[in-house]
Amino acid sequence: MPGHAPTAGSSPDLAEAVRTWDDARLEHLLRRRPDLATPPPSSLTALASRAGARASVSRALASLDAPTLTTLESVVVLAESRAPTQAQLDSAVGRDTSAQTAELTALALLLPEAGRLVPVPTLRECLGPHPLGLGPRLAELGVPPAEGWPTTPRAVRSALAKAPEPARRMLDALTWGPPVGTVSHDVPPGARWLLDNHVLVRMSATELVLPREVALAARGDRLAPHVPLAPPLPEAPVRSREMVLAESARAGEQLLEQIEALVGTWRSRPVPVLRSGGVGVRELRQLASSFQLPTAELALVVELAGASGLLGQRTDADGSWWTASEEAVEWPDLDLAGRWADLLLVWVGWARTPWLAGTRTERGVLRAALEPDLQRHWAPVLRRRVLQALAAWRQDAAPSAEQVRAHLGWHTAKAVPPLPAVQALLAEAAALGLTGAGALTPAGRLLLEVTEPGRAKGETDLVADGARLLAAELAETIPPAVQEMIVQGDLTAVVPGRPEPGLRSLVELVADVESRGPGMTVRFSADSVRRALDSGLAAEDLLEQLRAVSVTPLPQPLEYLVHDVARSHGAVRVGAAGAYLRAEDPAALGRVLAHPELTHLGLHTIAPTVLVARADARDVAHALAAAGLAGVLEGPDGTALTLPATAASPVRAVRPGAPPAEPGEPVPAVIAAMRAGEQRAHELLRARAEQPGPPADTLEALRVAASRGADVELVMAGAQGGVQSRVVRPLTVDAGRIRVLDVRRDAEITVAAHRIASVRPVGTG
Repeated sequence: MPGHAPTAGSSPDLAEAVRTWDDARLEHLLRRRPDLATPPPSSLTALASRAGARASVSRALASLDAPTLTTLESVVVLAESRAPTQAQLDSAVGRDTSAQTAELTALALLLPEAGRLVPVPTLRECLGPHPLGLGPRLAELGVPPAEGWPTTPRAVRSALAKAPEPARRMLDALTWGPPVGTVSHDVPPGARWLLDNHVLVRMSATELVLPREVALAARGDRLAPHVPLAPPLPEAPVRSREMVLAESARAGEQLLEQIEALVGTWRSRPVPVLRSGGVGVRELRQLASSFQLPTAELALVVELAGASGLLGQRTDADGSWWTASEEAVEWPDLDLAGRWADLLLVWVGWARTPWLAGTRTERGVLRAALEPDLQRHWAPVLRRRVLQALAAWRQDAAPSAEQVRAHLGWHTAKAVPPLPAVQALLAEAAALGLTGAGALTPAGRLLLEVTEPGRAKGETDLVADGARLLAAELAETIPPAVQEMIVQGDLTAVVPGRPEPGLRSLVELVADVESRGPGMTVRFSADSVRRALDSGLAAEDLLEQLRAVSVTPLPQPLEYLVHDVARSHGAVRVGAAGAYLRAEDPAALGRVLAHPELTHLGLHTIAPTVLVARADARDVAHALAAAGLAGVLEGPDGTALTLPATAASPVRAVRPGAPPAEPGEPVPAVIAAMRAGEQRAHELLRARAEQPGPPADTLEALRVAASRGADVELVMAGAQGGVQSRVVRPLTVDAGRIRVLDVRRDAEITVAAHRIASVRPVGTG
């Protein structure tokens, strides 16, 4: 157990250790620490340099579970006196830690040397100021050596025997960390007693700290706190399977319907694109009101529609607009389970945070849906981890957000996700039907399986198989579509479930949707009935179709409404025409009518020399030109206009937050390239070893720079041949090795003296 100031000691060379590793061990390292392979290192020496850098070590620490992190912190604390053996570590921690030290060694965070466990040099700084919850030593706090400090278990027990109860409680709270307590300017009696009896040290007017020696003595024979070896799985409510599947199906159907309604709304009424690229909060709130949804829930619908490629941007003279993309045209006609499966596959790897829409940045700027600021690199990782946490409980169990967060915190003890993010992702999973009544569905478990990292990356057939398996699983939970509705006397009707396509078309034609959900409610009105009659239906035909799908006889108010609207319908005939065509020679228009490539324009004769078309004037002019017929576009006053070179292009999908292309090479290829680079460097070093070593003045210049803490430019043999230059700060210099800090890469490296060609002050030629 450490009880005195740390002593300096030599540490093993990480590069030398990595050079002895086989391919399997290197592959494990690169897969557990993927940042080391991007971009691929040029050699094993370069890999070791990157693995020891502070930034990479910090990322590795964030992935450690609680027992492994505690083990690592224990090694670092013990190594401040002397690197421990495995037996010394086990004794200090109070359990067998061999599994954790093996993993830490495989991650290149610990280096075995002469039977001892040596932490890489940057670990102490990356772990923060209080490893294992221990504060600074008495000497670091500026306390002069003197008697009276309880630095042995016996002395602590003796002090506590005389301490008042508030002092005992405060010492218990600080013993296992954090070691710093905050008080007001009026120090409470318990803290005052601890200060007066040399147990605490005052760091500032409001901060008190428990010195390390006192904390270790208070801990007795145990260095580290007890940490569970398995993640916590507290009791959680268990739902019935029928409830889970029913809630899941209801949520999935509702979300798909909301996306379809959103796309249809923006197709007919596009919304402006903000300067930031998103959609305005005002437009989002108006749409949320019409959809009868909270704005946060609608933001998820909007973002998922964008991620699925159903939204695009159209630009005209008035600006840019969010609208439906060309990919959205056929989307409603696709298989329901297939659409649902595609949505889940998009979500699980999604780097967007829709729940942040409507919140403000640190500068007070309002975040908008669909804008780039909602992108977060950690989002897809946390999404998957939340599903994995849910899957850890028994089937149909529904843990709370707090329980899920505690489970996640065990797996990444140094990077526990914030509770609001966990709550938001659980809400997303519920909206997507991945959970039902709070419990993970069989489809949710299957989604984890078919998207397992490395399982199908780059293999299109396996990805497609996974999508088909997921769609098949979802199809079993979707209830059959309903073919009937309940028409009520107040001119409303209820569709008790998902309408089959024919019923949906009829309802959307003759009624207006008032509410969506498990039971869709619609209302008949004069305007909606007129819309149905405008489509070409006669009153009796319309009533007959309604009778065929109504569970009960049609109420008289609805029949009266249809007949009343029909009596006034069609008194004046109005037709839609997007353009007219006129010619002095009726034969010219006859050729246009007879041309087989122009039937899509919807041409009709209204006079011998005049045709009308459903298409707009520019489309008609382009179609005539493509068919080889002369046509001149004219303005309202009859003057000729210049025909634009091309017709308007279709609206292409804009996917905010679409994942970048797959980076880099496969891990085996990266390892092969590193070994080849290391071999080239070895051959160069062997050639240089036969030459005389660096001049004495070169080593002296490095020693001077080390003593002054100055930076120099080090010119040396490169790992891939040739010469490379680095700006470094020499740390230690002896005849054979020079340990330096690479200033630009923020990494410590050790350079063999025979590799050095010259040393120059920074900035010289």
